[in-house]
Amino acid sequence: MSYTEQDVHEGRRLMDDGRENRLVIGDKLLSVTAVGGDGVFDQYCDEISLNLRTARQYRHTARLCTPPVRQIVADSGVHVSYSALREGARLAPSGKPYDEDYSTLRSLLRDAREAGASRVSVPQYRRALGMEPALQDLLDPSSGTSLADYLASLPPQERDQAIRDLVEKKAEVHDALKRVMDEKRRRDRETRGPECGGGKSDKAAAVARDLVRISDQGAAFMSRYPPSAFLDFSDEQRIACKEVLGTLDVLATWIRVRVLDDQAPVGSRAETRDLVGA
Repeated sequence: MSYTEQDVHEGRRLMDDGRENRLVIGDKLLSVTAVGGDGVFDQYCDEISLNLRTARQYRHTARLCTPPVRQIVADSGVHVSYSALREGARLAPSGKPYDEDYSTLRSLLRDAREAGASRVSVPQYRRALGMEPALQDLLDPSSGTSLADYLASLPPQERDQAIRDLVEKKAEVHDALKRVMDEKRRRDRETRGPECGGGKSDKAAAVARDLVRISDQGAAFMSRYPPSAFLDFSDEQRIACKEVLGTLDVLATWIRVRVLDDQAPVGSRAETRDLVGA
């Protein structure tokens, strides 16, 4: 073995420090949102160079993992990573967190202490919660657990069944891969894309970056609903959609006039109005 028990001890201490740091960042994001609302959230994350998806995870996990829960974990003497706390806060299909009050994690901590175990791993916690692996996370190279790591953590019988399930879910695997690649492209454009660099001012860069995000969100929205999907809207829903269309029309004109310095169409100049819902 190429590492010692001391290496393991120091590594877990660093991971515990990272867990606490991420929770503190989540607390800060919660306080910023409480003061300025979601409208300043994106701007603040940009100021501190924090990816928006990661920031939302930090904020959500910090909201669910309250100080009493954090103290229980810290006092347990059992190693629990931030990734485990994040899994407990993850929303189930019901819309509620898988481990809303972390009661399952508390039970695992008690069992670990009684058995003399030194840690609660993410795969162990996921199995206790009855969670299937999120394909998008397993296929995303930036996630904490890869598909290979997940399969390796399973007992042989469970691993064989998991592989069969994946083979039977070809369409879901394809969709998950597409979402991962779309998300990667969005992250790349936010951090390195030509739309976000080379501006004449910080404000110009911020405008370009926000418009790129709007474009990516629109593309992702359309890809979620194939052309064959039948949409039976109520009257109220149709009215709401028309209001959105009006907002998008005004936004397109705003981009042409304020950003591209193009001549606004005569019809657009004749009537000036605020963005719907702004």
